[in-house]
Amino acid sequence: MRLPRLSVDPLAALFAALALVLLIVFLVMLGSTQPRSNGTELPYTTVQRKAAAGEVRNAVQLDYDHRLLITDRAGAEAWTSFPATGGLQDQLLTQLDRKGASVVIDAQSGKQAKRLIVQVLLPILILASLFALFMRVSQQADAGGMGAFSRWAGRRSKLGPGSTGGPSFADVAGAPAAVAELQELCDLLRFPERYSALGARPPKGALLVGPPGTGKTLLARATAGEAHAAFFSVSGAEFVESLVGVGAARIRDLFAKARAAAPAIVFIDELDAVGRKRGAGVGQGNDEREQTLNQLLVEMDGFDAGRGLIVLAATNRPDILDPALLRPGRFDRQVTVDAPDADGRAQILSLYLKGRPCEADVTPAEIARRCPGFTGAELENVVNEAALLSARAGQAAIGVDDLDEAIQRVVGGPRNDTHVLGPDELETIAVHEAAHAVVAAAHGDGAQLHQLSIVSRGRRLGRATTLMLDRDRTVLRRSDLERQLAVTMAGAAAERIAFGEVSTAVNDDLHTATQLARSMVTSFGMSSLGPVTIGEHSAEVFLGASLQELGGVGPGTLERIDAETREIVEEAETRAAKTLSANWPVVQAIADDLVAHETLADVQLAGHLAAVRAAPNGSGPDHGGPADR
Repeated sequence: MRLPRLSVDPLAALFAALALVLLIVFLVMLGSTQPRSNGTELPYTTVQRKAAAGEVRNAVQLDYDHRLLITDRAGAEAWTSFPATGGLQDQLLTQLDRKGASVVIDAQSGKQAKRLIVQVLLPILILASLFALFMRVSQQADAGGMGAFSRWAGRRSKLGPGSTGGPSFADVAGAPAAVAELQELCDLLRFPERYSALGARPPKGALLVGPPGTGKTLLARATAGEAHAAFFSVSGAEFVESLVGVGAARIRDLFAKARAAAPAIVFIDELDAVGRKRGAGVGQGNDEREQTLNQLLVEMDGFDAGRGLIVLAATNRPDILDPALLRPGRFDRQVTVDAPDADGRAQILSLYLKGRPCEADVTPAEIARRCPGFTGAELENVVNEAALLSARAGQAAIGVDDLDEAIQRVVGGPRNDTHVLGPDELETIAVHEAAHAVVAAAHGDGAQLHQLSIVSRGRRLGRATTLMLDRDRTVLRRSDLERQLAVTMAGAAAERIAFGEVSTAVNDDLHTATQLARSMVTSFGMSSLGPVTIGEHSAEVFLGASLQELGGVGPGTLERIDAETREIVEEAETRAAKTLSANWPVVQAIADDLVAHETLADVQLAGHLAAVRAAPNGSGPDHGGPADR
């Protein structure tokens, strides 16, 4: 077998050999500088007694070590330390000489120099050799030498034609507005003369804003792929170090490399890690994060976007970014990447299901209706979970049941078969879930109930799954929110009707209803307090920017907010109770079926809900859907 050739740097080998030789010399000389210890240690009085009795045959006086080595008539060796006073030492030596012992005096003239070499010079030389060795090795690994820690060492890839695995806009779905905005950036990088002829100034940067999992990083990579540009990917946390100046140095090095590789896209993920508002803390001094942000601002001012360099960044917290980052000339535009609507979810599911064996009845549009509000990452997880379930069951293709179970697993977790509920608990949960379904149906939902279940998943004891019948809505009137509150409080109202008291199953319902009612009072102006926002601030408390503002709401106003919130929630429960009283036989029938079968879906559930009478005092679309426990 032929061994691979090893590349050895001669200078590094020299430093390593020098350090090894010095270490050997150090160990050898270290032994010669240690005090000689012949035999056992004896007290000085014992040596005096042996000398007086004539038992000592010879003695060696070690001046530097301040010791006396003796050998008795039997040949046994021992040693003792000299006394502090020279008179006792001379007396002992005189007595040894009188008794016929051979006394030798060793001045140890060279030992002091040896100790100086061993304790001072050799350690310095060894450390210097090792330092030179490590420095040489670091120079071989990175041209920056010992300053390599301040250089950017992130990921760089060339996307576009000839690249492997690079995404394009064809791999992105559910965000047509974001793709349209970023397509212009691609054209600016590929055909800059088209814009420069009209005097258009290319944007220097674009900020991708959206909740986690909506595909901001994928969009950035797809933009680089479409633009045929080098892609520099870095996380904002990589610039934040405890060493002063490291973050700013890495920013400079990153932009220098990006300019050299133009056309290029610099993508900074989680920009809020380095771009927080400056001076927002309490008692801050010279913060390293602020220096890094200052360098980023300077670098974005110092390059010409017409030369083929654009900065993309992503964050889900634009409210805490420094205003200097968001001004024109730095991040000229903000691209919102929100959760996809029903059509977008169907397109994303089509992408993830492409190339996977699926049964004939699997329709992406139908599956998309069953998971409202899901992001792209959650939809990818749904498809992956469905594939795992199919493989676990030994199936040849992914079925609708697998996708349904995958949605339930993503929302509530896997089925908790170890949590066995008693008959009373099952009845309580069944009545609770049946009440949500009946009140939702009585108020004329814009969403159709697809499934009702009392299967325990994680911390959830039951869930109602809906199918969106029309487009996703983002603007809701007060009547819509009131109906949503009535559906949310239906479980608590049913428990009071059926059992005369509520259970702990209403915990999540109360939390959801209280948050919604408080938002109606403080954010939406839907209360007697008037059309104002109260105590709503975009700045975070930990930033220290709004500590005084948070205390600007008086105690009387806070009491009125609590009273209004409580009144709205109580009215919602009252409306739900009236609806349930008018449809109690249907609630009981659904609850009985749930106890018997655990899950009701589609035809079974629709048969029960067909008998539900409309809610009193009006009806209308309610897109909130039943609450989950």
